[in-house]
Amino acid sequence: MGKRTRQAAFAALISATLALGACGGDDDNGSAANGGTGGNGGNGGNGGTTQPASVQPLSGGSLYVGAVSFGDTVSVELDKPAAGQLTLRFLDSRFGLAGALVGQYVLEDGTYRVTGLAASGTDVPAALAAAAAAITFRFTLDDGVLSGALGQVPNVKAGNGALLQGYISAGNRGAQLADIAGTYSYLRQAGDAASAGQLNIGADGNVRVCAGLGYSADCAGGQSGKLAADADQSRYPGAFALTLGGSTVGRLFVGRQQGQVALFVDETGASATAPTGSWVVRTATAVAANGIDGDWVCAEPELDDKNAATGRTRRNIVSVAGTTLAADNIPVDVTLAYNRAGGAAANGLVSGTWQATVAGQAQSLGLTWLPVSKNLAYQLRQVPGSTRQLPAVCAPMAAPTPVSTYLTATAGQNILVTLADLRPTQPAIGRDQIYYKLGRYAADPIKKFDDACETNGQNKTSTWDAATSRLSDLASFSCTKAVGNKPADMKTLVVGPYGEPFLTDGHHSFTSIWDADTGGAQSKMWIRVQDNLSTLNRATFFRTLRERKLIWSKDGANQPTYPADLPRALGLKNGLGNDPYRALVYFTRDIGYSQPTDATEFTEFYWGDWLRGVVDLKTVNLDDTASYLDAVHRASAAMVALAPDAVVSNGKTAAQLGGLTTLNETEFTALSQPVGSTKPGKLPYAVAYRLGLKP
Repeated sequence: MGKRTRQAAFAALISATLALGACGGDDDNGSAANGGTGGNGGNGGNGGTTQPASVQPLSGGSLYVGAVSFGDTVSVELDKPAAGQLTLRFLDSRFGLAGALVGQYVLEDGTYRVTGLAASGTDVPAALAAAAAAITFRFTLDDGVLSGALGQVPNVKAGNGALLQGYISAGNRGAQLADIAGTYSYLRQAGDAASAGQLNIGADGNVRVCAGLGYSADCAGGQSGKLAADADQSRYPGAFALTLGGSTVGRLFVGRQQGQVALFVDETGASATAPTGSWVVRTATAVAANGIDGDWVCAEPELDDKNAATGRTRRNIVSVAGTTLAADNIPVDVTLAYNRAGGAAANGLVSGTWQATVAGQAQSLGLTWLPVSKNLAYQLRQVPGSTRQLPAVCAPMAAPTPVSTYLTATAGQNILVTLADLRPTQPAIGRDQIYYKLGRYAADPIKKFDDACETNGQNKTSTWDAATSRLSDLASFSCTKAVGNKPADMKTLVVGPYGEPFLTDGHHSFTSIWDADTGGAQSKMWIRVQDNLSTLNRATFFRTLRERKLIWSKDGANQPTYPADLPRALGLKNGLGNDPYRALVYFTRDIGYSQPTDATEFTEFYWGDWLRGVVDLKTVNLDDTASYLDAVHRASAAMVALAPDAVVSNGKTAAQLGGLTTLNETEFTALSQPVGSTKPGKLPYAVAYRLGLKP
């Protein structure tokens, strides 16, 4: 398909009118607002008409009212009922949501994260109250506009366990109708349908929508409608009712900012069966070249392998430089065209296209951005293999302080790294493995120095002093070999953007040293460099790690995770979750499998992925050593029963992952020896240490 053909195909896709009862072609129920210039953002207001006094806009403060993109109306009030808390209230819902939830919010890496949501009041449906704690919500504040992703919200009306995901767009400063007259660019999404284009609002309330085009009073296929004050200003302060073609679309809320206006529509639909969604609308001013350059996190609905929505939020890293956009979830770079909606001129929009192969067939795909400010943008992205588009809200990523120490490191080099500098490439560890190490270190202190020597490729401890030797001081003990003498024992990293070192092997070893009594975040260890990718942008970097299978993308509950959600540091208290199956695999080592000499990264996670279908740890009392040991034995027996060429996970066979053919009962007996015996086993150490942490 040629370039012009691809652009035409995408223009046709993005300009397709939403299949809603509220939508039709041009009609006579409302006249098009006069004025405005196609794609150039001219003011289309005709002036002189004032909004009825019944409109009561917000004028700032802690209360934000607006839309959530699955079609509901919400409010968010900050520092209510107390400082550091917020109240999320469902004002109008097609999904049976009602009442208020209260949670805590804290600032993390430039965005606010909400935790501990719980029902407040008696009007919250039981299903919503029961699921409140699992709801995820992250948001940003930008000059009177609150925006962010809301996920894992129960569809109370459906009553079948289905979950909703969407983004909230709300403002705390409204305006009268005459103040918002003008031409705007917009993104619109309802159900699986979407469009981008421009619209005009007249000071008399007349609205004209041009899908896939810059605004003009006679745009092809345009729709005309009306804005009027919403009847319930006490519940929906400052809201306008939007109709198109004489049918209800939803409420429009104003987010008035310095020098511009953002508008948000909760598309509730013209009937109880019409698809729901939202609009994001911004003053149609041109986006400057390089105006959206930088790294962003775009939060969109997560889809499963069959492209069905899961109700969870997927946060993708997106890097923009001029006319090139890279995203960690798109396998190739996207070519951007500024101030375009598909193939038409439309100030304020940025469109992009790329090629993909789906089921052996080439497909031209597209996305559209609507930047609201330097701190906020919205996106529609086409799903490969379909015409469906996913809405996303995007916020810039803070640039970390460059770590110049590692910028010049080369592949194959052994470098000294401070543990606090290391960035994980997996979201979870098997904490019981760490607990074994810490319990063993307390009972047998030389073990921690043996582990440090081994990790540095130096075999084992040569000399140490119980009173003065510390893991945080490599000079306070010695090893039998020189650094790197046994390279196969060393851990590995890849140098990423800004010189940050990303650990690709060694999360358990270095977390054990971090949390050991003489270790800590400032401990230094020798690590082998796999590659230096510091010249890549962040999206391309993580895309490369995924292609090379140097990143593990499942959490401790076996749910998908994404690079934007990786913890920023090692250690038991810095965000690394717990994967009990990863710990289970550790205890089967040399019983059901042996670590291969040329082991692939994440060998234990591949085994753990498979064991989830073999041993149900929810039925195992992990606080009881005998019960835990029985689970280890059953897991090991299942491992050795596999044929060498049996696929375990991700295409890896049992032989490739070190599967044994006979269960090693001698090693299992050694694993089982209780604490206090001549040579206690690993698992009793782990259980005893973990139980000792409980109050």
